[in-house]
Amino acid sequence: MHKCKTLIYSLLIVFTASAQLNTDSLRRVAQAEPDLKKKAATLITLCEQLRFTEPDALLPASRTLYEVGRQLNDKHLQQQADYFTGTAYMIIGNPDSAYTLGAQVIRELSVSRTDLVLLAKYYSLTGNSLMRMNRQKDALGEFYSSLQTAEAAKDAEQQFKARNNIGWAHMELEQFEKAIGNFKDCIAIMKANGIPDKYGTIYNNLASCYGSLDQIDSVYKYAQSGIRIAEQYSDYAALANGYSILATFEAKEKKYAEALKHFEKAVEVRGKSGDPFFIVSDLAEISELQSLTGNTTEGISNGEKALALAQTNGIDAKLQLIYSALAHNYEQAGRFREATEMYKKMDALKDSLYNDASPKALAEIQTKYETVKKEQLIEKQQNRIQLQRYVFIASIVAFVLTGLLIWSLYRRRQLRKEARMQAELRTEQENAARAVLEAEEKERQRIARDLHDGVGQMMSAAKMNLSAFEAEAQLKDPEQQLSLEKIIGLVDDSCREVRSVSHTMMPDVLLKKGLDAALRDFTGKVGSGSLQIGLYTEGIDEDLPMNTAMILYRVLQEAVNNVIKHAQASRLDISVVRDAEGIHATIEDNGIGFDVTDPAYTEGMGLKNIRTRVSFLKGTVDVDSAKGRGTVIAVEIP
Repeated sequence: MHKCKTLIYSLLIVFTASAQLNTDSLRRVAQAEPDLKKKAATLITLCEQLRFTEPDALLPASRTLYEVGRQLNDKHLQQQADYFTGTAYMIIGNPDSAYTLGAQVIRELSVSRTDLVLLAKYYSLTGNSLMRMNRQKDALGEFYSSLQTAEAAKDAEQQFKARNNIGWAHMELEQFEKAIGNFKDCIAIMKANGIPDKYGTIYNNLASCYGSLDQIDSVYKYAQSGIRIAEQYSDYAALANGYSILATFEAKEKKYAEALKHFEKAVEVRGKSGDPFFIVSDLAEISELQSLTGNTTEGISNGEKALALAQTNGIDAKLQLIYSALAHNYEQAGRFREATEMYKKMDALKDSLYNDASPKALAEIQTKYETVKKEQLIEKQQNRIQLQRYVFIASIVAFVLTGLLIWSLYRRRQLRKEARMQAELRTEQENAARAVLEAEEKERQRIARDLHDGVGQMMSAAKMNLSAFEAEAQLKDPEQQLSLEKIIGLVDDSCREVRSVSHTMMPDVLLKKGLDAALRDFTGKVGSGSLQIGLYTEGIDEDLPMNTAMILYRVLQEAVNNVIKHAQASRLDISVVRDAEGIHATIEDNGIGFDVTDPAYTEGMGLKNIRTRVSFLKGTVDVDSAKGRGTVIAVEIP
């Protein structure tokens, strides 16, 4: 354990030394630079780094930057300097001044609209200040303004930061599902826009939310990710938060030794970030943990330190947490009068987020204080009676739990059996449908082949023989010649009809060139002057399985034939689009339509065949129609 602690502290020293060298170098460059514009650029870079490494030094650096802006008569540069000044105010525990300064610059930037990215940053600044002033709902409005401004500026990084802040506000308002959604949106924005994954705070917040939802595995997963990223990028605030969150849920699982170790690490790292808001929180959490472990002396000491720091820096948002920790320590130490006072302060605070402060606990501790001597006199009798009661209750509970366990096991087995039977039934139905469709397609192929190779060949031979007979006979009677020509024409028409039927039953173009070509060939043949057919396809010839292509072809063929037979339409539009979600097909006509509630239409063979084929591909069919306004058939296949 000692070696582990030494290693962590050594790493922190390395990170601090590296950051210190970088900021010292920037200070020297800024101080020596005679060109005011170059000096300003160096100071901006310095301020960005000091936000994370030396927040105490941020305020004088930002004021130097403001003075450079004044000398250059550059209003925009002064606004940038004010942003760093407001950030410094917020970090050192003066959120009121940060909010006032931020609101003033927001009014200026909202009028000029010259720098939307900076305006988005200011909305985040005022939102963060409101969060520290315990005005979470107002802060949420500022964060949404930041998001809208960042979207208008098309700045992915500010969108990402605004989403993170929105998630934080929802988390503080105990809307954990919404918070998780926003934090995951942050990660998605990072990945989509190539933003470096260096924000451990997001993973810490996810860990905190999952902990509040009792999903402990996710707590450890995200907290450890947050700690790892924070260590990698020397983000001390995020590193301390990660340790604090990890400790909170270790305490919840009664792993008090591990929790105390991580809280101590949080406090150690927090000293480097210098943010009293979180230092107060850590001291209060340690105090609460020490009340649970019986170390009330240290617990009261840490609680009083947290209270003094909160009062000095105006951190009202943490008073409820501090009062609770002190009350529990006083109660454990037998100092019931002080505990009662803490509970009264909790009740008097009446904060909008903590209006559930327990008056019941206050009454119980008051009663305990007043009756403590009486309880000592009758303790032995109560213990004996209580033990008998516990034995009786435990016997009943054990009996009930055993019964419930047996019933639960039986019910679970029944549900598994039913689920297995349902799965087998679905499999059988799918196999049956597959067999019917495959048999149908095979029969179509056989008939098409017989028509083409048998009847088709015979009709062709008959035509050739008749043509040869015509050439040899040299009929002189015009009527006989005309009759022979009609016979040859009929045989020729029959050949074409046989070929057309054969191709309709099993189109070669589908097998050879794919669904797109087959649909265009089919619609080209059935279209006429009275029915104009429009066809749009996209992505349907890219690795589309032949089975799927065949079923889609049959579905569209059936739908088009229904339009030709029944719709009396002059226009038919077909769209088939394949994308990442699946295949979407629509068939829309301007015909006479029908009543979709009439079984004569909805249960007809045409629609029934379409639904059967689509269901084989686990798809859906929707029909929208009414008399006089045409019909739309929508097919969705995943």
